[in-house]
Amino acid sequence: MNDLDDYLLMIPGPTGVSTRVRKVMSEPQIGHSSEEFQESFIELLNLTKEVFKTKTGYPFILTGSGTVAMEAAVTSLIEQGDRSLVLDTGHFARRFGMILESHGLDVDYLNFPFGNHADPKMLREQLSHDEYKAVFITHVDTSSTVMNSISELVGEVKGANALSIVDSVCGVGGCRVEFDKLQADVVISCSQKALAAPPGAAILMISQEGMRHLENRKTPIPSYYMNLKRWKELMDDPRKYLATPAVQVMLALLESFKMIISEGMEERWSRHRRMAEAIRAGIEALGLEFIAEDGYRADTVTGFYVSTGKAASIRYTMKHEYNVEVARGFGDLRDDSLRVGHFGNINRKEVSAFLSGLEFTLAEFGSKVKEGVAVDAAVPFITPELRQSRSAR
Repeated sequence: MNDLDDYLLMIPGPTGVSTRVRKVMSEPQIGHSSEEFQESFIELLNLTKEVFKTKTGYPFILTGSGTVAMEAAVTSLIEQGDRSLVLDTGHFARRFGMILESHGLDVDYLNFPFGNHADPKMLREQLSHDEYKAVFITHVDTSSTVMNSISELVGEVKGANALSIVDSVCGVGGCRVEFDKLQADVVISCSQKALAAPPGAAILMISQEGMRHLENRKTPIPSYYMNLKRWKELMDDPRKYLATPAVQVMLALLESFKMIISEGMEERWSRHRRMAEAIRAGIEALGLEFIAEDGYRADTVTGFYVSTGKAASIRYTMKHEYNVEVARGFGDLRDDSLRVGHFGNINRKEVSAFLSGLEFTLAEFGSKVKEGVAVDAAVPFITPELRQSRSAR
């Protein structure tokens, strides 16, 4: 790999972070109980509500990965004897099931073919003859790169009077999520994907109904760290102590949130959509096929097939010759597909670098493609002015 200043990280997470955020990470350490950090954490909680587009939701921010947020939701809201349903659209959806099973909790799965979305009609049918305490939904599953229609799915769950718990680890900050309009009971995210901060902050937004279930559960929460009742005391008053937070990570996330709010949520969602459309157009121009079905491809990550058995070699060449790092496919597709993350601070420069690197790499592996075809296909999306002029013709 060449100069790290030119290195472009485009895996499904973590993402590259801005100079402003890196600067915060490099500043002198401050105490977690200092007034400066407590004030910053209060500001972070307030900005979290803005990013999630909520006035009624209750934010929790814990030190840990997105999986910490997933397990905290399970441990704090689901009790022995409760029955849960997992909508299986990939590995990270099944992770919810693995967490539930590891706690000895009852769980059913509604399975969908890999690369296909969770069908609201099938969910409605399942809910019509089985009763559940909660339904676990993955917004964007980075293994299958499917983006589910969470508004429809949450609507079905709400109609069945169950809790809806949504994993939007690869959604919030890049895909449209309006917590109050969505009416989910829990939406989970973390710092290192579309929120464009370093790994280490797990985020939950919980509805008033979700909080009611938390406060009124019948049995003690079987965890110290994953106990959201304990964390609520700290969220209410950051002067209290439960465990030492990753101070610099929280401050970096605060800086990233300031940048997100400055950009504006509508513009941010629009930018992610344009960059996703550009990448898909470029991939399609190269004659490659997608993993996720049409109409349900994520605005934050794209999976596509490459020559059988060549994924590792193509990935290696892109990283070491073109300074663009992508990820291999998941599970059975590991040797035959790649996944590219396009979230956070990704813009036209990064999209062009990825598509150019992919095109040149495929040419090295014998693909016959016209030079520049991938970037040419992406131009109408990464250059809005050109797209508008073409549509006006």
